[in-house]
Amino acid sequence: MSTTNLDLESCALLTGESVEAAVANDSATVRTRTKQRVSLNSKRRRSRMSRRANLIGICGVSSLCILLLIATTQHRPLTSPFSSGNGNGNGNGNGNGNAAIASGLLSNNLGGRNGGGGYYERSQQLQQQASQTAATIYNMTATIVDVLAAQRARILTEMENFEYPRGGAEKLNDMTPETAGTPVRSLVVTSWRSGSTFLGEILNAIPGNYYHYEPLLDFGIKQVRDPEDQQLAVQNLKNLLNCDYGDMTDYLEYGKTHTYLFEHNQRLWDVCREFPRFCWRPAFLTPFCRLFPIQSMKTVRLRLAQAEQLLQDQSLSNVRIVLLVRDPRGTMQSRRHRVWCAGNEDCEDPALVCQDLVDDYKTAETLLKLYPGRFKTLRYEDLSLNLYDVTQDILQFYGLPFDPSVEEFLDTHTKENIGGVSSTYRDSRSAPFHWKQDLKAEEIKQIQDVCGEAMDLWGYRRINDFSNFTNMQQNFDPIVLPSPFT
Repeated sequence: MSTTNLDLESCALLTGESVEAAVANDSATVRTRTKQRVSLNSKRRRSRMSRRANLIGICGVSSLCILLLIATTQHRPLTSPFSSGNGNGNGNGNGNGNAAIASGLLSNNLGGRNGGGGYYERSQQLQQQASQTAATIYNMTATIVDVLAAQRARILTEMENFEYPRGGAEKLNDMTPETAGTPVRSLVVTSWRSGSTFLGEILNAIPGNYYHYEPLLDFGIKQVRDPEDQQLAVQNLKNLLNCDYGDMTDYLEYGKTHTYLFEHNQRLWDVCREFPRFCWRPAFLTPFCRLFPIQSMKTVRLRLAQAEQLLQDQSLSNVRIVLLVRDPRGTMQSRRHRVWCAGNEDCEDPALVCQDLVDDYKTAETLLKLYPGRFKTLRYEDLSLNLYDVTQDILQFYGLPFDPSVEEFLDTHTKENIGGVSSTYRDSRSAPFHWKQDLKAEEIKQIQDVCGEAMDLWGYRRINDFSNFTNMQQNFDPIVLPSPFT
């Protein structure tokens, strides 16, 4: 008899059970334990299989999302290239698109179980990675058509509450060149440090504006006087106002190393930062410019006599020009702060500056007779001293509304002096008259000696008595009213 049977027999004697009963009980116990082990092993196998299935599912969903992202970018943007906000990623400039879908799927797989901190944190990381991946993929795969579609939608949103000019355009398509519309074209002609940056930024605050900032920068620090240079300069202005970048090689090559040529055009520069490979290409710039219903431009290198050719051009029949002038004492004082001015006689010689003022005055007399509704003169001092009324007058002349965005710009940029000498944050009432404190008596005399005619024509009083110079600095009024050509 085996040891097991002996043990069973002993147990049976002690408990009063038969050996057969004890053996039966022991067999039942063994079978129960065996079933328990089998059940436990089965549960463990099922748990391992479940985890494998979850892992496989996660990997499968992730792979599917990545494939969807790559495939979808071939047809439409995944995320807005130059705006923020939430949306559906349909190219309207304010969506996260399929990147959000992908990250949402990953979140559902990883973040929805156990409400768990670890899973949730991992989900957040994957969402961020998915968004970054989507943006990278978009920047790598987006076409010019994609970028134009996003900007077109953004302009539509920006112009949603725009007050269209009476008797003119009634909707956006009437003003956009790409739809054969006629844009509003505004031009400011002036010279360095005469307030044109400030006036240009006022115009640039208008919704839907495309800003041609200093389009003759590549000509250098000089007035364009040579006949061949004048012809090229005028043609460049015409090209830009017609959104034609096809024959602007020198201009674009200059901009690649002097990016401030485009930086002041914020609507364009936002896109350039996202897609630098498109930025200086005519194939992109021409259709991008043609999206905009308003074209503004300011130049400091071309005198009014040459700018008249723009008024004569039938293709620019609606262009309107404002000649902006400033007291030469204020102009010369402001130029002393600019290192690029030194050594360039057109910039630092007051005799040349004031001769240009005289020539512009005589040309203005003619243009006001020939183009009374398309040409206007403006003194910087008049704008600064009566900011809101004069701004409204200038906008009305250009055929533009006094938009709330312009009012906001004036409210935030004209109360205090912030920034450097090129800043547009200025106390507008004091900005034109710093020369009274900054220039010495001898410097004022030097400017007045060669600028007498120009100052008389444009309504600027000369200082004749310097015996009490300190009192003059506080109380002298250099402005003659009314302004010329009022």
